Amino acid sequence: RAVPTARRPVVKFCHKQSGLAGDISVDNRLALLNTRFLQLCAEADERVRPLVYAVRLWAKQQGLAGNPSGGGPLLNNYALTLLVLFFLQTRSPPVLPTVAQLRDLAGDEDRAVVGGWDCSFPRDAAALEPSANAESLCSLLAEFFHVFGDFDFAGQVISLREGRALPLPPPAAPEAGEGLKLGPLNLQDPFELSHNVAANVNERTAACFGRCCRAAAKYCRSLQYRRKSSKGRAWGLARLFQPGAVEPGAGNAGAFLISIPLDAAGGSQRLRPEPGSRGPWFWEACAAIAFVLRDVLKCSCAAGKLPAAPSEESELPVGSEPPAGADAE
Repeated sequence: RAVPTARRPVVKFCHKQSGLAGDISVDNRLALLNTRFLQLCAEADERVRPLVYAVRLWAKQQGLAGNPSGGGPLLNNYALTLLVLFFLQTRSPPVLPTVAQLRDLAGDEDRAVVGGWDCSFPRDAAALEPSANAESLCSLLAEFFHVFGDFDFAGQVISLREGRALPLPPPAAPEAGEGLKLGPLNLQDPFELSHNVAANVNERTAACFGRCCRAAAKYCRSLQYRRKSSKGRAWGLARLFQPGAVEPGAGNAGAFLISIPLDAAGGSQRLRPEPGSRGPWFWEACAAIAFVLRDVLKCSCAAGKLPAAPSEESELPVGSEPPAGADAE
């Protein structure tokens, strides 16, 4: 399917056998150099790749990230990756060099100008000095949430070229034919300086991203993040990466999402146990409901006797009273 109105015209396709989707574009050299730049950053420090994956998974579980071609005002994976790289540039000492520093390190064979934009940087990570930063991966993840929880996205421009936030309006790039499109979240492409990578993000999504970062930062300071639960509850990174998993009572209550495994096609039929047994969907639903009662509503739940499995002829009546022994105060 051709999309000629896209910023970079593409042909979208889907591989039927695997279900994998992809895009085909022609003569998009900037995209190739952006990919090589991301690869260089990943090879420069072993913490880069897992930190990017962690943030992208967290954002997906919070409903903040999506496919940029889907039309929704969500952060795309490229924008999230650049946010992580910018954060690593601003650590003390920095984990990654700025794009301007990379340009100075580029050799003659690394020089590239595409569309008037200087895209010069070393192709080999061996040309970079190892970072003196010794922060752990978990510490970096927690700091990422802390930094962007109170970040003024609308009032400044995130610049990977300079490795710092630029005031508005940003200085005009001599190569730019048009100015940077400003919005609620301003994230400048590392090479094409007139391109705001997060231009599709609206005010609501930008605010939600900040609230979720604040909630995650608060959770990362809690004992539940650092210490294994004595009650068998999810803790540490596992809880952070659950859908909508923020610390109860922290951040935006509207972003707290609990998935209960009810299939739209099968409905309660999928939960109805087989004679003499209960399927995995039944126990998943019970666990989800127990989580809502215990962790969200702060009820005191006591385990009781399990109700007898219904016979083939019986059904679970709608609106029936809870079985005896299944108490929730």
